[in-house]
Amino acid sequence: MDRRAFAGLMIIETLLAFGNTFAASFNMVYLLNELDMPLWSVPTYLIMGFAISIIVSLWMSWKPHLDPRNAMIAGLAWLCVEYIMLIVVKDGWIISLSVGLAFGLFYPLFWTPFNILMAQMTQKTDRGVTYGAFFFVWPAVTFIAPLLGGLVIGYVSYTVLFGLGMSIIVLTAVTVAAYRRYIPKDQVMRIRLEAIGRRNVIATLGEGGFEGIFWVDVVLVAWTFNQDEVSLGALFSLFGLAAGAMGIILGKVSDKIQNRNLFLRISVFASMPCIVAIFLASSLEEYAIGNGLLEFASFVFPVFLFAILTDKLEETKNDSVLTREFLLDIGRVGAIALLMLLLYMGMTPQEVFLLAIPFLGMGAVAHELRKQAVRLPVGAGHADQLH
Repeated sequence: MDRRAFAGLMIIETLLAFGNTFAASFNMVYLLNELDMPLWSVPTYLIMGFAISIIVSLWMSWKPHLDPRNAMIAGLAWLCVEYIMLIVVKDGWIISLSVGLAFGLFYPLFWTPFNILMAQMTQKTDRGVTYGAFFFVWPAVTFIAPLLGGLVIGYVSYTVLFGLGMSIIVLTAVTVAAYRRYIPKDQVMRIRLEAIGRRNVIATLGEGGFEGIFWVDVVLVAWTFNQDEVSLGALFSLFGLAAGAMGIILGKVSDKIQNRNLFLRISVFASMPCIVAIFLASSLEEYAIGNGLLEFASFVFPVFLFAILTDKLEETKNDSVLTREFLLDIGRVGAIALLMLLLYMGMTPQEVFLLAIPFLGMGAVAHELRKQAVRLPVGAGHADQLH
């Protein structure tokens, strides 16, 4: 892929990040504030969506080939259906089921092909910094998008918010079509658990579990402190830009020294006390500090684990991406199900946040291939052996 394809992917991701965080940041708040859903039930659409995503990943593994361009546009179309359901339907449970279906088709149809294209642009010597740059788009955009979304809710309505979010997603689909000629087609991918290794399977399940807890509970804890949408939008924006630049810098360093496990484990173990700080927070300000520190500490965890998996399957990058998505979704479903059960049993969102710690611990067992020089007889040259 040439530079135009790289630029196209960055533009596509930026548009999607803005449109989705502008509106989707408030999905659970909408269910709580406007439709009076029980606290434990608001992640229903996410657990349903990720369960469907697991099935779609299996289908992709069985399919002879996939055109990423068509899949990404189809995924964005399902995301528009999600926003339509949020605008039209006024029953919380019906919304949860319909949005869960739409989200479950959007997520793998868009993100798996996108991540495959992103992985194909990288080599071991630039993978960390490239992944860091792509991951940085989200905190950069999140710094302003939720604030604008909260203002739209405060001064207009949720209907306008979801309508504007859908308009941005349509623009994203148009951009995918515009860059169609620069995006390769007929991609083949397989789920290969044995190829990435047992330790990386555990680590990826752990990342999925951490993300499931974090994505849900960061909203629920914030909501327990402050239920005003404008203030929540500002708070979500504050969280967004905590660590993106550091991810790019550390990615560049990891490319140079070819040691990604070092930064992954620093990220994992530095994140754990931040979760405890969130659990102990007694005010919105204390929670904002704890969550900001967690954003900073945990940002590079998925960046480097993704790089490790791609390094592991250097010759079949597509397989590493699909296998990763499959495992992440299993971890997310399990973690969100446990979160919902504990909330239903009466635990507070802050108490439930502690669940993220053991999932982070699973991430620390990740194993990367390291090069080691092997001595050969004089005149035989030099060789590196992967082990």
